Amino acid sequence: MWDMVWSSTGLFLRGKLFKDTRLVLMLLAANIILAAVIIIAGHFIGLPYLVNCLIAGVLCGGLQPILFAKLKYA
Repeated sequence: MWDMVWSSTGLFLRGKLFKDTRLVLMLLAANIILAAVIIIAGHFIGLPYLVNCLIAGVLCGGLQPILFAKLKYA
């Protein structure tokens, strides 16, 4: 199991895991920005920090498989 993790990590860091690494990084960055916006919006609404993080984590964590569904591996 660890061999698979290390192999995948090495391929990702070298840019050889996905056919379009730039798309992967853009989708990942968009999801991170969305989570940050949700946390900031929750702060302005007056929600506690823990609730903001839980909401952002659930929404963006659920969105990640949808965003990465059509990615092609090299």
